Amino acid sequence: MLPPLFLTAYVYTAVRLYRMLPQTMGLRIVLTLLFISGIAGVILFFIGGQKIPVVLAGGVYRFSTSWLIAFFYLFIFVLLIDIFRLLNGALHLIDRETMHAAFSNNVATSAVVFGLVALLLLLGNIRYHRKEREPIEIVTHKITKPVRIVGISDLHIGYTISAREVAKWVDLINAEKPDMVIIAGDIIDTHLGVVVKDSVEAVLRQIDAPMGVYSCTGNHDLLFAVKEDAGFYKRSGITLLRDSSFTLDGITLIGRDDYTNRKREPLQSIMEQVDRDGFTLLLDHQPHHLDETVENEIDFQFSGHTHRGQVFPASLIADGLFELSHGYMQKGETHFYVSSGIGIWGGKFRIGTRSEYLVLNLKPAN
Repeated sequence: MLPPLFLTAYVYTAVRLYRMLPQTMGLRIVLTLLFISGIAGVILFFIGGQKIPVVLAGGVYRFSTSWLIAFFYLFIFVLLIDIFRLLNGALHLIDRETMHAAFSNNVATSAVVFGLVALLLLLGNIRYHRKEREPIEIVTHKITKPVRIVGISDLHIGYTISAREVAKWVDLINAEKPDMVIIAGDIIDTHLGVVVKDSVEAVLRQIDAPMGVYSCTGNHDLLFAVKEDAGFYKRSGITLLRDSSFTLDGITLIGRDDYTNRKREPLQSIMEQVDRDGFTLLLDHQPHHLDETVENEIDFQFSGHTHRGQVFPASLIADGLFELSHGYMQKGETHFYVSSGIGIWGGKFRIGTRSEYLVLNLKPAN
């Protein structure tokens, strides 16, 4: 069921835009069809997406999630216009007749509003496809030889992101010549069937990392991949760490189950089995309770999940919800990096945020 607040905003935006558009050229009919089909697509996919053909489900998913981003910005523009109208009513900056003519049945105003939204989406799509490289170097006495680690998160492979796109990411990763690859969860987006049918497992197996590929679970993974077929990870060449650890060449990887699993092991309990002399690297999808990581003397934590809100100004909300919503931070002796993700949920738009991958170079102190 859709939240009442969302439905209220949705109807409000539709009504205000309907009045703004000119009555000629059938634009109001097109707008009505967009709003109806957009919300119907969301409902259809999430209720019956598994029951309709994959091609149709993918088309519905891509259209409806992209429309939600477009609606988000249309809502913001309509809200700003109405705030201006209210201020004008109090301050009398423009006479009432001019105001009414500017925002009712007006071709120019409609063209500006819809044109700006279209431009934002175009630039956001271009921004999404440009993957940013984020290099970090940590010098530590806990290793004896340099190690290069590539970190990615939030792949969200499925109806929007295909094996063909993932193959381009694999090329980026392999070009770094990593010793190890780490994934901070949410490898898949929704149901696993479309991922398997697209032969994504074969593409992921092409990652070339002599020390292996390791992942923790994300909230999407727990909801779909783990429940539907946990063997997906092994077939993809990925070692899945669920409240467990793995040590190789002086580096201990700790992978936590996602935060949505309220029965996951406390970090302190997991660390009781870990050799503290080696370099400890924690994979935890959601960057909650960073102080807990510091207290357990973890050397480096890699997380994702936030997407940093994906589009502005939702990024401001993400910044407020998390102590670290994106980027690098050091607390005490612990280094943190929260990735905004190499992939994306829904429509392929990055507005005020970026798609990225981490290149972590560990170097021995001596």
